[in-house]
Amino acid sequence: MKILASDFDFTLFVDDKEVLIKNIESISNFIKQGNLFVIVTGRSYSNIKQLLKEYDIPYHYLICQDGAKIFDSIDCCFFTGGLSRDDVIRIIPILEKYQFSYYLDNGYNQTMNVDDCVKVVGIIGNERETAKKVVQEILELGFYAYLSIGHINIVNGSINKKNALEKVLVHANCNKEDLYVIGDDVNDLEMLFSFQGAVMKNHSEELDILGKQSYSTLNEFIEELEKN
Repeated sequence: MKILASDFDFTLFVDDKEVLIKNIESISNFIKQGNLFVIVTGRSYSNIKQLLKEYDIPYHYLICQDGAKIFDSIDCCFFTGGLSRDDVIRIIPILEKYQFSYYLDNGYNQTMNVDDCVKVVGIIGNERETAKKVVQEILELGFYAYLSIGHINIVNGSINKKNALEKVLVHANCNKEDLYVIGDDVNDLEMLFSFQGAVMKNHSEELDILGKQSYSTLNEFIEELEKN
């Protein structure tokens, strides 16, 4: 049995609908062969769940908010890694200093409750260079932060996709050697460094240091896994 953990946006979920359909078909076949499939995303549960239902995408585990929320196949959340009130209070002034608007997320929806927050999201618009300064200051405080398209994503310092997948391995009673991963962006770095796998052909330059084999589509990578 193998376990495949895939990033969602621009890895599994792509704009080309023909490729997307092939990706989903490959996932279904992979599962039918007795393997496990994990979706690992920076999206919130509510946000991604709409797409999973719409496109009928199967999974055994769903890792959301870069690992701050982990769900099993029946959508029972068995891990939450939140930000404390003090954490949020330390983060917000940095965003405000650079005049970025922001919102708090509890893993399901936006919230105003600083006592129920797993992620702070800064909205950067076109100010990407300034946003890099914010990320650096946030990292220096001990939090995990990175830039995505249009946003600064900030979670607890112990949260990342690699740590979340380690929890999934324990929950599924599986070995690290059974796990394969694939992704395309900087928030995939930790899991790609720690586990065997590949990168998408169109990937962030930060992943070049890994020297991983690249694939044009998730479907191609799954086909390669099924050969071995």
